[in-house]
Order: sequence, then structure tokens, then C-alpha cells
Amino acid sequence: MINGVMRAGFALVLALTVGPGAAWAQTDVDDGSAVVVDMPEPDRGCPVKPEFLPMTPMGQVGIDRLGWLVHQAIIPASKDKFFQAGARGRSGVKPVPMEMAKKLGALDTKKASIWVFGKEKSKACKGTPIAYWAVRMGTDEDRQTYLMAELAMECEVLPPGRLPGTPIALRQKDEPTGCVLRRPNRSLTGKEMDGIPPDYAEHIPPQDCAAPECARLWEYFGVTGDEGEGAFDLTVSYLHRNGSNPCNWATDDLSMLFVRGRESTSLTPLKPGGQLFGGLWDFSGPRFILSRDMGVLYAYDYQKLKAAPKVVRYGSPTEEDLIHAKRTLSPCKK
Repeated sequence: MINGVMRAGFALVLALTVGPGAAWAQTDVDDGSAVVVDMPEPDRGCPVKPEFLPMTPMGQVGIDRLGWLVHQAIIPASKDKFFQAGARGRSGVKPVPMEMAKKLGALDTKKASIWVFGKEKSKACKGTPIAYWAVRMGTDEDRQTYLMAELAMECEVLPPGRLPGTPIALRQKDEPTGCVLRRPNRSLTGKEMDGIPPDYAEHIPPQDCAAPECARLWEYFGVTGDEGEGAFDLTVSYLHRNGSNPCNWATDDLSMLFVRGRESTSLTPLKPGGQLFGGLWDFSGPRFILSRDMGVLYAYDYQKLKAAPKVVRYGSPTEEDLIHAKRTLSPCKK
């Protein structure tokens, strides 16, 4: 009996000293033999100081297939051997030899892995670079070359399509267990006679818009957690009717990004804003609110909302991007 108690006590001490995530010996109560028990690894949660890596559709840069490229670096003109002379004045994409990629700023995955968040609430999976590309994009006023990596991923991601389906990647040594990507999960659209919800309306400047000459439309969508906390993207359009063709109507448009705290009814605007496409959550609740605007990723720390967001420049807007940059609810179909 004494020997059995001593063996059980040793197993308890061992369990407390080897630390979480380790295997330890536990005494079998029937015959006194030791069995190995794997202790579950605790969730690390989202990183405190993440290194965000935006992702871009292959088709957007000129590669004729579905898939994603992850941002690596901006290639300075002094090192850009892919687009020279006249090629610097136009967009394009060229493969980069693996041995050259590191010299151009490719991330060292031996020091820290790339973890990709794809589908809604799925855990991050490891991504391994299998090819590199030099991507030239932008307008005459702002054209640069970006180094991007094509990844082999251990999980499925959504194919390129709507912005809210865009994956996001982190670079860090340890797997961000317990950290998940949430995508927009609620929306509401207001027609001409519908009033804007009061918590949004208090942030909208007054606008002279009297029916029937003027119509006001609005919509919002948001990404929220179980307690209702999260972020919301609002667009308001004032349509000044001039004839029967909506494409001849002038519009005044407003877009804003807000955050709502847990068990709170008030909204706090986020600056500089951007278009919401998701957020990272862990056991503590929201950690980062993610938005994008004209080739820039914004990551707002939910626990430090008064601080400026993390900013990552991953692309230069093209002429087409600039044409469609205006967010409007106009019914004009061009």
C-alpha cells in the first residue's frame, strides 16, 4: 500500500514539473503499472506583436490560375533586375529564382514559419514557399515591384473572390494555437425610408437630402464574437436624382469603420478606416480588427484602440483600382 502511494505521488510531482504539453507517467490504479499520458498543449492565443503578411490573388497580378500570393517585401529599384528600362513603366509579373529570393527580402522560414488563416474559425496552418514572383504594379505616379511567395498550404483556403473571403498570414516561430480568423457574419441594409440606427447616426455629419429629389441609402456589415463585440463597416450614399438614368445622378458617399466593445451599445470610429474583411479572436475575445484600403493592410489592436494600427504596404493601386475605389450604393450599373 505504501509503495502504491509513493508511486502515485511521484506521478503527481512529475506532472507538475515537466510543464504543459509534455507526456508524463501516471500510475494505473489496478496493477500499479505506469502508463504514458499526453498532456494537451495549452492555447497560445493570438500573438501580442504579430507580423502580418497580406495575401493577393494570383489572377490580380497576371498569373492565369486560381490561388494566392503572400507578401514578402518591396524590391527597391537598385535591386530590381526584373523590370528595367521600358518595363518599369508598365505592370507585369516574372518568376524569381529561389536562390535570389532571400537577397531580395524573402522571409527566412527557418527562423519563423508562415501561418495562414483561411476559412471561418479554422485554425492556422503552415504555409511553405514553393515559388517566388516579382510583381510590378501601380500607376505612373506610384509604381513599385513587390516580392511575393506562392505557398504550399496544409489547409484549404477560399478561392479569390469577395474581399471578406481573403485569407491572412502571420509570421512567427510557434503555431498560434487558439487564435482564429472570424469573417463578417452580420449585415443590414437600409432603403430610402429606413432610418439609420442611432448608434451609427450620431457619427454621420448632417446632410441636406430631401425626398424625392434626394434619396439616402445605407448598409453595414460586421464581424462579431459571441458577446456581440467586434467591428462594423458602414456605407451611406446620398443620391441626387437627375432624370431617370441613375448613372446621371450625383452622389455623396461616406464610409466609416467602427468597433464595439463587449456589452456596449456605443460605437467608436477607427482611423484611418479601410474596408473591413475580418478579425482575429482568441480565448480573451477580439485581438485584431483587419481592414484593407488601396494596397494597405490595417490591423487594429482591440486592446489598444487609441494606438495607431499596424500598417503593411503590400501593393500599389492600379488605374482600375482608382476608378473603383469609391464605395457607393448607387444603383448605376456600368
